[in-house]
Amino acid sequence: MTKQQRHSRKTLSDRVRRLFRKNQLCLTAFDSLESNLEVQTILEDTNRMAIDRLGYSDHGHIHSLIVTKNGMELLDTLGTEVQPTIVQEETGTFQDAQLIVLLGCYLHDLGMSVHRENHNEFSVFLAKPIVDGILEKVYPDDKHKQVHVRGHVLHAIYSHDKFIRPTTIEAGVVGVADALDMTSGRARIPFEAGSVNIHSASAMAIRRVRIRKGTKKTVRIEIEMSNASGIFQIQELLEKKIRSAPQLLDHIELYVVMSSQEERILTKELQIL
Repeated sequence: MTKQQRHSRKTLSDRVRRLFRKNQLCLTAFDSLESNLEVQTILEDTNRMAIDRLGYSDHGHIHSLIVTKNGMELLDTLGTEVQPTIVQEETGTFQDAQLIVLLGCYLHDLGMSVHRENHNEFSVFLAKPIVDGILEKVYPDDKHKQVHVRGHVLHAIYSHDKFIRPTTIEAGVVGVADALDMTSGRARIPFEAGSVNIHSASAMAIRRVRIRKGTKKTVRIEIEMSNASGIFQIQELLEKKIRSAPQLLDHIELYVVMSSQEERILTKELQIL
């Protein structure tokens, strides 16, 4: 890893950490993840499988951090209008929900180190002992809470696949947060290595992703792209993940915005959802 890559990684890590600076549960968990040699080694191997062997986009540490950032911002933007499932069921607090999203986002792709196919199932298998160890630190005197939160986290990891319907708000947030990591930076490595296909070309068209308060619905997700090929990435992954999460579907408006400086065949703004 180059000096610039290490700096970029640390800067992103610091930005993510600031998102839950008032939540000691998340701070304990995040610091444990960032310093866990097993977790970091698996994430290295995940990228070897994804990028070096399969020609896919980044699925390693940077992806985990970006997805975690997306998940925390999405959960926060949903705010009090969409209560997390653990709060609705009166088995936990919003801080517990943040912890579930953090762990689900950070660990969702561990199974890519084994294989792309069924990687969500492998991720559950690899994540369980890691989650157990972290939750022992987070809830040292509450075994019941450890087991309960673990179930939420593993469900979120398992159901981040676009073909699996999440049954909790937290799991839906993890799946959508994963799909939101679609900008050109993520596709650049396989693209420059010669893996040019509709997936990488479409991702290269995505300039920016914004999560903000919506006007018609609770949350507005805005995707800025440079040309129409980006629509494939949006509809094949992001839209499908939003539609697969019924608890979130009615609360998310999804728009595509064309970069003003680019020649375009679409209007300035296109509503997807």
